[in-house]
Amino acid sequence: MSHDTSAFPPVHEYALAHRCTKCGAEPGQPCDAPRKQADIDQRQQVREMTGREPVETDPLHLLHVQRVDAGSRHYDRDVQAAPWPEDREPGRRYDTLGDLRRMPGDD
Repeated sequence: MSHDTSAFPPVHEYALAHRCTKCGAEPGQPCDAPRKQADIDQRQQVREMTGREPVETDPLHLLHVQRVDAGSRHYDRDVQAAPWPEDREPGRRYDTLGDLRRMPGDD
């Protein structure tokens, strides 16, 4: 059975919909995590020095664990409350993010 990814936004959008209890970032704003960003930058620099292409960073890697946990719990609640995959309407979203959901291009 294939997993319908159109019914729910990705987990990082759920995480961003919550306030970060670690750094205080407001919903929709990225975490203030300079060490996480520096680690990713260093890995990309090593890839560049070894002649390998840069890789796209998982947005979850730039968020604090507490915020990711809150987003994961929210995602799990939405999935549990939604109809079974075979009973879902095509193209309909079953998330409860509402106005908190970041749309592509909102950066």
